[in-house]
Amino acid sequence: MSEIILKKPVSLLNRDVKFDLKEFFIQASSTVAGTAIQVATANPIGALTSIVKGLSSTSKAISLEDVPVEQRAWLLVVTSLTHAIAKILEDFNDLFENNIEKSQLNTVSEQLTNQVNEIEITLTNEFFNNPHQLSFLNDLSPILKNWLQQLGLNDSQASSFIYQFKSQFPMSLHREWGTNPAYYAPIVEKLDTPFNTANRLQRQASEYRYWLQQQVSERVFEEAFGLKQIYVPLRAYYIQTKEGSSDGILNDDVIEAESSNVLRSNSNENIVKTVCGLHEEINRWIGQNDTDDNLKVISGGPGSGKSSFAKILASELAESSDIPILFIPLHRFKINDYLPEAIKKFLDNHSILTRDNLLGESKLLLIFDGLDELSMQGSNSKEVANNFTEELKEVLNDNKNMSWKAIITGRELSIQQQHNKLKKRKTVLHLLPYFINEDDRENFNDVNNLLLEDQRDEWWQKFGELKGKDFDGLPTILATENLEPITKEPLLNYLLSLSYLRQDIIFTEDTNINQIYADLLDSVHERKYTGSRTHTGINNIEKNKFIRILEEIALVVWHESGRTASIDMIMERCREVGLANYFDKFKDDAESGVVRLLMAFYFREFDGNQGDKSFEFTHKSFGEYLIARRIMLELEIMLEEVERGRNAPGCGWTLEAAFEKWIRLCGPQSIDGYLSDFLEGEVRIKSETEFGLSKISRYQELTIELLQLAVNGHSPVKKLNLATFSEDLTYVRNAEVALLAIHSLCARQTNKIIKSVKYENTEIFGKWLNLLDYKLMPKLNHLYLPNIAVYSTFIASDFESSELNNADMLFSELFIANFKNSVLEGANLTETRAESASFENANLKNSELKAANFKGSNFMGANLQNAHIKNTNFTNANLENANFEGTNHEEAIFTGANLKGTILENLYTSKEKSEEEE
Repeated sequence: MSEIILKKPVSLLNRDVKFDLKEFFIQASSTVAGTAIQVATANPIGALTSIVKGLSSTSKAISLEDVPVEQRAWLLVVTSLTHAIAKILEDFNDLFENNIEKSQLNTVSEQLTNQVNEIEITLTNEFFNNPHQLSFLNDLSPILKNWLQQLGLNDSQASSFIYQFKSQFPMSLHREWGTNPAYYAPIVEKLDTPFNTANRLQRQASEYRYWLQQQVSERVFEEAFGLKQIYVPLRAYYIQTKEGSSDGILNDDVIEAESSNVLRSNSNENIVKTVCGLHEEINRWIGQNDTDDNLKVISGGPGSGKSSFAKILASELAESSDIPILFIPLHRFKINDYLPEAIKKFLDNHSILTRDNLLGESKLLLIFDGLDELSMQGSNSKEVANNFTEELKEVLNDNKNMSWKAIITGRELSIQQQHNKLKKRKTVLHLLPYFINEDDRENFNDVNNLLLEDQRDEWWQKFGELKGKDFDGLPTILATENLEPITKEPLLNYLLSLSYLRQDIIFTEDTNINQIYADLLDSVHERKYTGSRTHTGINNIEKNKFIRILEEIALVVWHESGRTASIDMIMERCREVGLANYFDKFKDDAESGVVRLLMAFYFREFDGNQGDKSFEFTHKSFGEYLIARRIMLELEIMLEEVERGRNAPGCGWTLEAAFEKWIRLCGPQSIDGYLSDFLEGEVRIKSETEFGLSKISRYQELTIELLQLAVNGHSPVKKLNLATFSEDLTYVRNAEVALLAIHSLCARQTNKIIKSVKYENTEIFGKWLNLLDYKLMPKLNHLYLPNIAVYSTFIASDFESSELNNADMLFSELFIANFKNSVLEGANLTETRAESASFENANLKNSELKAANFKGSNFMGANLQNAHIKNTNFTNANLENANFEGTNHEEAIFTGANLKGTILENLYTSKEKSEEEE
């Protein structure tokens, strides 16, 4: 086949095609300048897109035989070009500031058209394979940039517009061809292009690759730039043993270390955390032909960059590799069948691909983003999530001969639940933050010194360039130890940067992420991030009502176990709390596009699978923040109403009524560690306000009264009329664990233990505690638990500063549990397993610790006076300055323990003494 070679000025091409560029630019300028089109319709960009279609249709109306193939090729280009400009104008519509006088519009548009007409365009056969490399786009860019600046974008915003426009152009080209294949058919006769009807699957695959590339160029939050422009390549580590493993399988001790804190030192000295560049490691793995090594898991906390990495990787491979890729966001993936069938249904519903595209490929990379999202789909959601990894491994093994591979991303907790299925060495890659301080680097094997780089500096330099600011690195005022937990995490660091630019927060050692989220909520409502302009659509919704609606949306999402909530469910919720009228206004704004302006940082509105309007959180952590606010609001309402009922008979609520409200709020879902962190932040903020500690003390007293009702079996759950007894149990458990969580968070601030608790008998609390799922247990700080009986498992539970006098914890499992500053006088911990637990400064006087395992635990400064520690294992434990007066330590094991400052120092060889002797 021959080539199409055009090298003509645009003016000559347009003379034959009659595409009115000037009219397009006039209408585009009018749209963003807020003139005629915006007055005429609530959807100005939609009108602009219609204008593009109209101009294109007018050109196509010319008799087919009168249009040579070269002009058809140009019409394909110019229509795709203007569609791409219209699409990015839609994305940037809220950033245009200047209102250009109507009289200026024709002049500006005519100047722009004249400049474009002078550009020469060259089309060759190669163009259709790599449309984004068309030199015409580079020639057009400075002209477009000047036009955009006249319309109100600053230099960095205009540059980002051009960057995204170039990324969008190939997508628009594919869609224009797909919309008008008959008109462009003569091009096929001259060229073997990806648009050939015979190559339908090739065209779809090509379009999908451009779509993957375009995803990382789209605006992030409400910034002008996209993810690709701000992204900093991530680092990770994987677990291995020093001596290695011949079969490549990790044993249970190593797997247990997988679930430990990223920066915590290893109690198992045989475990090594090896650092790697994440992109380099994954690309090396993709390039190898080991069919037995076909699965990688990317594990990280909220906002650690899991999804960003997955999108960037897919984009890079789509651009530079010929490996077929299927990117599946799991919050949009429904597993109602066996996994292969679910993948087929996903492809059947895909806007670009079909199952014919990929499922027969000899090579295929599946990227599943968000394993934790599967645990939010339906009543059997946890089972679905647990089965997912096993089914995926089966799919990969069934396609070994075809070299299929898969990547899963997920939060640490969701990955930990799968650890028995992920024992192969180097399968799980744990994301590392932007910065790791010198002390923590000692815990890693970093042969390439990757951890020496403070990636925060690179990120801030990129951010400064994109925002038109001169940042050499992380600003000095933010480079403090107290802000390190925020600045080192990708998402939190970004949110912090927005607050820093607005200068509405005075950064101190007490600044936390809740304050930053609150500041951003203020800015979203007030529209500070685009200057002083406030969108007229929110003038009628006061800030407190606006935030209340967001909280209710978050609550519905939480109760429904997902990331989305339908308009109908939210409306019903708003009716219940008296916000229906405000939500009507809010919904109207959503339908006119104003929600994008209000909630750009956090979530979006979209059509669900059944066509129902829904709200979807783009960042799950923001939903958790809003839920924490809503829970604290309910606590405030409960306190106010209970106190009013006591002060004015016939008014307010009884304790039972308050408990019922609490169960309705916290019963449907459990409070996990991520939500607990936001609750802690809200309590901290409250404690710093005037009279805040007094209010928190009253919260604590109320939760104790409600817990007393719970323990004594007076839960009002039957008033909820739930469908099954199983639901009753779930609601009660979740609500009561939430009470424990709130009590402990309050107690941490008041430093107060409330002892006026009345239980029906001494065993009832222990029995009640055993009914609660230990995985849901919160930090039980400052809790008074006298004479309880506990035979359970509390892995990683926090009992700091609790009173556990005479507690019977016989045979309990207390791995990594925290009993720091707690009182366990007379407690029975016989044969407990408490490896790596902390008993620092705890009072264990007269306690029974016989045959317990405290390997690697911390007893620094603990009081073990008269304790019974016969046969107790203190291997590698830190016992410095512990009180062993009167203890029975017959046959106790102190191998490698630190006994410095104890009466046992000269009886057993301490770790320090061994080092001195050596």
